[in-house]
Amino acid sequence: MSGGLAGVSTTSLERLRAGLASGRLKAPLSQARLIAFGFRAQLDVLATALAGHSREACLAVIEAVLAERAKYERPAPELVWTGPEDTRATARDTAVILRELFENAQERVILAGYSFKNATEVLGPLHASMRERGVEALFFIDVAQLEHSVAAPEAALQNQLQSFVDTNWRFGPPFPAIYCDRRALRPGPPWSSLHAKCVAVDGKRAFVSSANFTSRGQDRNIEAGVLLHDATFAAQLERQWLGLIKAGLVLRWDGDGQRASRHSTSQS
Repeated sequence: MSGGLAGVSTTSLERLRAGLASGRLKAPLSQARLIAFGFRAQLDVLATALAGHSREACLAVIEAVLAERAKYERPAPELVWTGPEDTRATARDTAVILRELFENAQERVILAGYSFKNATEVLGPLHASMRERGVEALFFIDVAQLEHSVAAPEAALQNQLQSFVDTNWRFGPPFPAIYCDRRALRPGPPWSSLHAKCVAVDGKRAFVSSANFTSRGQDRNIEAGVLLHDATFAAQLERQWLGLIKAGLVLRWDGDGQRASRHSTSQS
């Protein structure tokens, strides 16, 4: 039934929806009623697709068409690049994209990374958004899997998580929630790593890249990534990471920030 509406403009459909919702346009629809409401074009299409149906049925059809259309009317993916390029290139810069994502975050940032290495400059804009607007941040980071059995494996991983904070989060509070793969508690082989490099912001935008959160990854290597202004994908990426927490598959940093704060003070 809705197939005949494919060629009707979004503006016309929205106007039709508003008229039916307000009662200014009565159902069942007819060409005469459409003309009286101000429609002059595509009368046959509209009347054929919607004639004989109740107001509620017409609204349901129009809503379905508009919702399906909105799903595909998204900004195109943007190529994100680190490294040399010719003068005709149109890719966005990795460091610039990350800074914009962190600076514009309003609610939550989920970040996964393999290598950071003194990422204070990269993460500074995120800390500012957390401090100024209460943005929640969740990090999923790689830690070295245990090579042999130890008496307190969780404590060994907590030391690695604390080392990450001491090295890369010298700003002080607020702190992100930081997680690592629980499989690192089991000595290898088999070996595993958290090798993903991605960011999801507010469940609306997602950035997936080959670039680590390091100066090399941001400025000097050749790296390629994609920025998606796609709420469906961004929300799915969020759920994928949050699902690891819900399922108990990751270990959370248990620090209260005191060691990190002392480290930050000693560096000033």
